[in-house]
Amino acid sequence: MSVYDHSAYGAEQDYRKVRRTDLRDGALAGLLAGGALIIFIFSYDVLSFTPLATPDFLSSRVFGGGDLSAGTEARLRSARIAAFTILHLVTFAFLGVLFARFLRFAQLRKTLLVGVLYGLIVCTAVFAAGMHLTGTEMATEPGWPGLLMGNFSAGLVMVVYLRRAQGVASS
Repeated sequence: MSVYDHSAYGAEQDYRKVRRTDLRDGALAGLLAGGALIIFIFSYDVLSFTPLATPDFLSSRVFGGGDLSAGTEARLRSARIAAFTILHLVTFAFLGVLFARFLRFAQLRKTLLVGVLYGLIVCTAVFAAGMHLTGTEMATEPGWPGLLMGNFSAGLVMVVYLRRAQGVASS
């Protein structure tokens, strides 16, 4: 009587489960980080008495502006900001999945330092690449130190969520 070895099948099922977990937890970590960054930027703009100035500036760089009448300009501006917000959240969901997969692949512990470095290096690099593609000089814009602080916070939010979601004890 032949005996079938199910160990390879079980390992494949475990791997799929881990991938799904990383996908789910990483996307949610990224969405939370993106949402935290939206709150950070909105608070900064409100305290500067220029609500929605940052998303208006960024969305005009990504999607372009237009010379239109005042009524059309307001609707176009609102739609542009809404589209940029969706793009922002989708990008952070992708960054969260990338972070979860990177942590598993590199077998790194989910420490606050790793999260901060990921936010400062990877999130800032993605933003800088996006600005470069739109032809914007990031160093000439006055808000770039706030960008670093926001990405610092985003990295913290991602790693804290991943620690909680995947059951890592505090260290």
